[in-house]
Amino acid sequence: MGTKLIKIPLQTICRWRRVQCIARRASHTRVESANLAQAPDLTAVLHEKLNAEVPTQTSNGASIYRVPDHLRSVEPKAYEPNIVSVGPYHHGAAHLQAMETTKWSFFHGLFNPSKPDHPNLNAVLRELKQMEQQARSCYSEDLKISSQQFINMMLVDSCFIIQLLREAREIDFSKKSVHIQRWMLPILQRDLIMLENQLPMFVLNKVYDLTSSSSTCEATEKLGLKELVLQYFEPMMYKDLDTPKNGALGVEGDGGSHFLELFRSSICPTEVSQNKFLVKEPHMFRSVSDLKESGVKVKKAENCRPLDVSFKRGVLKIALVSMDDYRFTLFRNMVAFEQCHFGCKPHVTAYVFFLDRLINSGEDIGLLHYSGVLQHTLGGNKHAARLVNKLCKEVAGAADDSYLRDVLWEINCFCNDGWHQKRAKLKHEYFYNIWVSVATIAAILVIYLTILQTVWELGDDGNRTHMLRTGFWRSMADAFAIPFGVSKPSENAPVPVENEAQILEWFFGYKACDDPNFFFMSC
Repeated sequence: MGTKLIKIPLQTICRWRRVQCIARRASHTRVESANLAQAPDLTAVLHEKLNAEVPTQTSNGASIYRVPDHLRSVEPKAYEPNIVSVGPYHHGAAHLQAMETTKWSFFHGLFNPSKPDHPNLNAVLRELKQMEQQARSCYSEDLKISSQQFINMMLVDSCFIIQLLREAREIDFSKKSVHIQRWMLPILQRDLIMLENQLPMFVLNKVYDLTSSSSTCEATEKLGLKELVLQYFEPMMYKDLDTPKNGALGVEGDGGSHFLELFRSSICPTEVSQNKFLVKEPHMFRSVSDLKESGVKVKKAENCRPLDVSFKRGVLKIALVSMDDYRFTLFRNMVAFEQCHFGCKPHVTAYVFFLDRLINSGEDIGLLHYSGVLQHTLGGNKHAARLVNKLCKEVAGAADDSYLRDVLWEINCFCNDGWHQKRAKLKHEYFYNIWVSVATIAAILVIYLTILQTVWELGDDGNRTHMLRTGFWRSMADAFAIPFGVSKPSENAPVPVENEAQILEWFFGYKACDDPNFFFMSC
């Protein structure tokens, strides 16, 4: 009876739970059906998006880019201007407002109405309005700035840059300029070469041409804007170098769409050999220390462009590399431009990767310094090596389109040759300086003389007589010539050795025993 009473409630509870589950499933199904009924058809949504107007792509003809975040995260300061903004990307930044007063001073000095030959401001504005859309298309982002603000920015920034370049051409610029102080000069160079801090070159060319008649700088009368730009940025790459003068540092054609691309074109190799080996750039490459162990000599190249590298007959020639913070900023911005701009060859990227593989430690920095190839102001050699290796962090390589792939392939072939490795090992272990070389040669002579003495003791009277008759040095030359079959036996009659004095006379070539100096030296 008790068992029956227990079974009845259990069965009731199980049935009740089963009814609840069925009810929940039915409710969930009704909700999903209602949502599907209310939601639009997926096909209709996709067709609607296809029929909608496609957003305008402003980056098709762009050449001035925002630096990608993965590159900026490695060294943010290398891409952000310190004292002056040019263009829309950093326009209005709070820490750059102090330079805006200087910009307006340059603008007033150029269009000063009190000057009899001042440029026509209305003509300049008219030209800038016609070029507005073309100038906007040079930037990779859709600029959220009004037409009036954009034209005003282009005009003021252009006047500032052009007047700065004109005054920089004068001797003792830092003394003559009222607005620019001496400490600003290198920082301005650094700011004006940054990728995000650029104006289109055709805008600057137009303003330069329209304002050339009012220029009071005699040094710039016969120079175009391109020549002024290259001369202004020259110290960033050719500091402590033999700077190419008289137009040797030049660019064919237009050169570039802004300052960074123009200067990059001026330092890149002019003649890039075709891939004669039909191979990609080797992934693995030896450091300077490894190259030295393989017999490769590193020398400084003369009368060449900064990125020129050549290899011939075991000699690697590299243009002088001068490293400092400003040079690293220049390299980083050029690499960022090559990473973003599809229309240029990644020459600077390939060169930076070459340096990264060449330098793995402070010892490599020291070897390049002693070879006359590298100079730096970055502290210790270990710290300099870390900074060089940091240049390639988060950067996509240029193995498929590197102008150095043939050079690297030839170097690897040379180092993989077993004969070169053995010869280099012999040189580095036994002939790495003059004293070790003398000691090595002396040891070889001692060993040979020991063998010669053994032969003397074991030889017959005829061999001894030949040695006595021909003299010591001639006998030694004959002994070295024996393995080659050059020495001929003496046909003279044997001469017996009478005493030790005869042996000494044979060795020194005269009766040394009669010389008192010889006696004391022997003692």
